[in-house]
Amino acid sequence: MKEKATKLQGLILDNRYKIISKIGVGGMADVFKGEDTLLGRPVAVKILHSNFAGDDDFVARFKREAQAAGKLSHPNIVSMYDVGFDQGYHYIVMEYIEGETLKEYINRHERISIDNAVKFTIAIAEGLEHAHAMGIVHCDIKPHNVLITKQGRIKVTDFGIARAMNAGTTMMYTNSIMGSAHYLSPEQASGKPVNGSTDIYSLGAVLYEMLTGRVPYEGETPISVALKHVRERLIPPTRYNPSIPTLLEAAVIKALAKRPEDRFSNITEMIAALRMSQGFVNSNSGRRAPHDFGTQVLTPVPETSYGDTDDDDEVYYGGEPTQEGWMAKLSRLPQKYILLGAFIVFLLAFVWAFLSFGNFWSNATVDVPNVVGKQVTVAKHILEDNHLRVSVSEVSNPDVPAGQVISQSPEANEQVKEQRTVHLVVSKGVGDITMPDITGMTLDQARSRLKNLGLVIGKISAGTDDSKEDGVILMQSPPGDSKVTKGATVDVTVNRVKSKKVELPNLVGMTVKDAKDALASLGLNAAISGAGDDTAVITQQSPEAGSSLDANTSVALTAEAKKAAPAANTSNSNVTKGTVDITVPSGKANQAVRIVVSDDSGSRTVFDGNAQPGERIVKDVSGTGRVQIQVYLNGALVQDQTL
Repeated sequence: MKEKATKLQGLILDNRYKIISKIGVGGMADVFKGEDTLLGRPVAVKILHSNFAGDDDFVARFKREAQAAGKLSHPNIVSMYDVGFDQGYHYIVMEYIEGETLKEYINRHERISIDNAVKFTIAIAEGLEHAHAMGIVHCDIKPHNVLITKQGRIKVTDFGIARAMNAGTTMMYTNSIMGSAHYLSPEQASGKPVNGSTDIYSLGAVLYEMLTGRVPYEGETPISVALKHVRERLIPPTRYNPSIPTLLEAAVIKALAKRPEDRFSNITEMIAALRMSQGFVNSNSGRRAPHDFGTQVLTPVPETSYGDTDDDDEVYYGGEPTQEGWMAKLSRLPQKYILLGAFIVFLLAFVWAFLSFGNFWSNATVDVPNVVGKQVTVAKHILEDNHLRVSVSEVSNPDVPAGQVISQSPEANEQVKEQRTVHLVVSKGVGDITMPDITGMTLDQARSRLKNLGLVIGKISAGTDDSKEDGVILMQSPPGDSKVTKGATVDVTVNRVKSKKVELPNLVGMTVKDAKDALASLGLNAAISGAGDDTAVITQQSPEAGSSLDANTSVALTAEAKKAAPAANTSNSNVTKGTVDITVPSGKANQAVRIVVSDDSGSRTVFDGNAQPGERIVKDVSGTGRVQIQVYLNGALVQDQTL
């Protein structure tokens, strides 16, 4: 902590506490390093600002809450020694901590490991758990109110003042609220009563910042941030730090739920969830510095239903006891019960494996045939004829035709006992893709995200929203969370708030579609003359390339239809050759077999006849360009592959 000179330096309160230097400035009080002259020990003295000292009602509540906080005794809570009034100053005397605030730690470290973030959060939560058990709610949890000693121990501070401001309500001073905007719960921002769930929300915001390097909601003013806590949807932390484990992200999102009843029922349940996630963390994270607003008086935001819900009923935030979650109960079970449960699960798994992985009472073995690439019905017949069992699971795979076996376990040619189960993974073909929410991203970020999913940016249009950053996506079609197929296009509206000059690129030689997209991405419009087909080629443009234009300016383009390319000489085309080698599976006699070859010149049948089970058919095939082989058995497609 940095020490500064102060006009109060040398002041002795109640003939005991000597002021040495100022070490902190807050929205409601200043903190000084002092000395207890009676016991000869360093102390921290918090002196209330004069604008609060003149309110008798506040001072009375301040004293009562300071005395209540003095009852707290926990290694993760800064101890409160004394409270008093002398020489016009209301003050609180607390334990003096050599170290730094969690906010300073976050700013000082380029990266905070996920493991450390979880450990810090659990330590803070354990201190809050003790306070809640004593009937004290902090109401101003933020990194600035968490101290880290030189030995690495976490200490939560500022209990007395935070609770004094929130005795039964967050409202005071003619419809104002107090708190730190970036960590304010929705019920605090709305001026509603609070309980332990408020601390859970604020602690979730602190954990979010440690994991991502940014607070959950940002804005230019404290009021705009408070509004976002009440109304805006939370951006999942994995968008900023993909290495966050799923279990940990779920805990963060639950702690930051808009409605108190949707959060953890109590701080103990949150601790259990965090401890459960500790086995799934790694050490990658990133951070950046957002706006930082301290604890201050804010105007309450208009009442509205939290998040996207339409329920207008009053939400109760009282202190009724709630049932503990299953993770909290599990974390307190005796170790012998956990070990016994694990042994029972292992025993059941062993019995299942003993009965499922082959006939253990027989010495007969069989070589597992290769069924990869075959239709699942054919693969089942082949395996069952070899006295093997079959289990099947289906997955989406755009590169493998539906119904075809992608992989098998055990693999081909492995020697196993009869009646062993062979598991087949079968393709469902092209599956549905969940459209991501790309609003708020730039075009480059959206293109990268969509490319990884096999999707592309389609039509780009311009819009204006002064509350959003310039160049970010305002709307998308199809919307986020909808189902689309691979290769689908996504139309977007990009925010163009600032009127700025853009340099016109060279569009000559581009297709009409590419030219339109290039102009739309710059906020310019296209005026096409000549051929209007998207495949037509731009031959002229006005203004010329390199011109500096205002946004929404129209660019005149002349297009001509694309000339057909001369037919390629077939004799000069690349010829692909290969061999089709199939064995007719067991079944009825005289099975109908047909082999069809398709290439750039068309389709043709190279074999069409009947064959006996076990008969081998070998055909040399060739074709130009992309050559595809299809094998039909009794009218059903059983093999489809490309040479």
